[in-house]
Amino acid sequence: MYISAMRQPRYLGVYSERPGAGAPSGGKRGHAPRFFVWELSPADYAIQELDGALEPNSRVRLISAGRLQSGFQLEPSILVAPITLPDIASAEREPDTADAAAPRMAAELNDDTLRELEIARRAKQVENDLRGSFRKAIRGLGRPREREASLAALEQIAETTDGIVPAHKHMFRDFGVTLRKKDLPEIALRCGLRVLELSPDDDHGHFNLARILCALGAWDQAAAHVEKAMRLDGAEPVYPRLLAHIRRESRRPSGAAHKTRKAGAA
Repeated sequence: MYISAMRQPRYLGVYSERPGAGAPSGGKRGHAPRFFVWELSPADYAIQELDGALEPNSRVRLISAGRLQSGFQLEPSILVAPITLPDIASAEREPDTADAAAPRMAAELNDDTLRELEIARRAKQVENDLRGSFRKAIRGLGRPREREASLAALEQIAETTDGIVPAHKHMFRDFGVTLRKKDLPEIALRCGLRVLELSPDDDHGHFNLARILCALGAWDQAAAHVEKAMRLDGAEPVYPRLLAHIRRESRRPSGAAHKTRKAGAA
């Protein structure tokens, strides 16, 4: 059971189980199982397994520092945090293996882990700042006096490179979706391209870029990106449906296709 004298849990990030560490269940699409991890004390940690969408799918378990170091590794590119603190008080302790038990009381985070945590912290701060600026610019679009400045701000956000890491692909994906729905496909296109710069083999990135290209009437390019998404993930049913839609629309007279795009922009 959790000892009440432990200090306030400190969230450390998303960790994955090291190969051969004996995870109780397999990860999605070949990934090792992933976990939220909290530090309770220098010797005790809490973990909660996540599903393929990085949502908790099990109860919290307690492990030793030695077990954490020997069996888990930080995933600094996954910038996800729990919304609420789970019920750690009722968590059960996972027995130590022989390898993990010895260093339990003296274990501390090593230098590599601390560096990884600092990189993840800086990346999260960049994301928070850009998301805040994006929300402000989106609000300004509806104010005639602020619209021009807001558009310029959105273009600048789409081109930001300072402090950007591959994990920020999710942020640019969200920006692209919002801008497409706001009928700003040109700026949305820049964000969609940023996603693929950061992760060229992201099937969702190719799919979302295809939708933006549809809004611009670039049917051939849209089809190429959907086909790429299908090669990356042939099990996703929405990809062939979008490809069939693109092929229908590309055969329409240009005026009719334009009306269809406007009607489906939202």
